[in-house]
Amino acid sequence: MIKKKKESASFGVIGLGRFGTALAITLAQAGKEVIAVDRDESRVKELRQYTDYAFVADTIYSDTLKEIGIQNCDVAVCIGEKIDASILITMSVIDLSVPKVIAKASSVEQGEVLKRIGATVVYPEKDMAVRLGKRLISSTFMDYIALDNSVEIRQISVPESMLGASVMELNIRK
Repeated sequence: MIKKKKESASFGVIGLGRFGTALAITLAQAGKEVIAVDRDESRVKELRQYTDYAFVADTIYSDTLKEIGIQNCDVAVCIGEKIDASILITMSVIDLSVPKVIAKASSVEQGEVLKRIGATVVYPEKDMAVRLGKRLISSTFMDYIALDNSVEIRQISVPESMLGASVMELNIRK
């Protein structure tokens, strides 16, 4: 069981499909403590090289999550393929008083239910499609991060003539 540390956030990842596995590995490689949970033993075994806290749970109910130590995490991410299981697991994690609960939704309706029970909702497929679409429609646009609906940070390619010059020297506003 993970004990909370003040200096470093701990994470719970429930559901180790492609998204959950990639997330758990990324967090663990960044030095974060990660609890990983899934019903599939082979997925859990794969994660054990990254975290000592990878668990197989045939049934993912509140008591199982509590025994594993999810309530000690600062952030829990719930990823479920089945909508009903996703909602019930997310509700259980919220009931265990995890400070921040993030749930993956595959539809607007699922997202609305998850929001109403108190989760922060992400739509990774939709977000990735928007990101790819924006990259495809601009030849100078390499990547971006949306800070909110009206502010984005964009990575763009610059002409050779601008390389090596400072922003002041380029006098970009003119």
